[in-house]
Amino acid sequence: MLDTRRLQIFREVARCGSFAAAANALYLSHSAVSQQMALLERTLGLRLFDRGARGVELTESGHVLLVHADAVLDRLADAEAELEAVAGRRGGRLRFGCFPTATLVFAARLCEDFRGRYPEIDFQFVEGEPFQSLERIERRELDLALVFDLDRWPAGMDYDAVLVCGDDGIDYTELFDDPFFVVLPPSHRLASRTEVELGELEGELILGYGPWGSDLQHLARAEGFEPRFDPSYHSAEFNSFEAFVKLGRGVTLMPGLALTRERPGITARRLRPAPVRHVKIACRRSAHRSPAVEAMVEMIAAEVGSASFRSQLQRGSVPAD
Repeated sequence: MLDTRRLQIFREVARCGSFAAAANALYLSHSAVSQQMALLERTLGLRLFDRGARGVELTESGHVLLVHADAVLDRLADAEAELEAVAGRRGGRLRFGCFPTATLVFAARLCEDFRGRYPEIDFQFVEGEPFQSLERIERRELDLALVFDLDRWPAGMDYDAVLVCGDDGIDYTELFDDPFFVVLPPSHRLASRTEVELGELEGELILGYGPWGSDLQHLARAEGFEPRFDPSYHSAEFNSFEAFVKLGRGVTLMPGLALTRERPGITARRLRPAPVRHVKIACRRSAHRSPAVEAMVEMIAAEVGSASFRSQLQRGSVPAD
């Protein structure tokens, strides 16, 4: 009565809110999705969707079916993972997500090390911001991911400050803290310091207001001043603000992971107190952890626990000339 492929399509339509968006996510035609959902409704003898100009919404029957579709599809995915585990590491799949600065510093090397150790595993790498990786974990498009959050910015919040994914279905493994440094032109009055006290940034024009902005604002208010952000500059890339710092437009903040390579024309100084990215591994809470997932978790923990990695995070206290 209930075909699992139709349940998968139904769940994607419910997630996306439209047949067109679900078709795009599943690489199907709009008509194929529409036909499958019409067939599902005829099979059940129930209306599952209220159709409108802006998409579809689940009816009461649709909400009931979604709960069971999630349970059925999740159990089937767990069954596949456990059967792969019974076969040992002779096969299987690992889908790994990561955010850009971690990719550049250590995750790319880890991926290649993993491929070398376990060539029989079908390995897939997907880069994205934390909120994107958490969405993919929820949709079972990823098995695990490296993500980060801040004290006032959860990992599931996008860069428009919209919470797109909660923590209810996610398990986290804490890895390390990645503090932010203040990034200055070499000619700046504070560039000669070994460390910069946050209060010394009072009156400075601060470029960028990403996930770290709300934490910086909170810390600055505790120091007795309101930070002066420039709202006319928007970017999700640290490199963009670095370019404006070089031109003397203002100062910005960058995390230690972003400062582990040479960045000519800027100086980075440890800031006290400073916003901190809390880097962690994210996995789906209810999912079976395959041997491949456990192997990658062990490799990540060994890498970030090494003395050489810890020393890399201190690079921001050295001028990037």
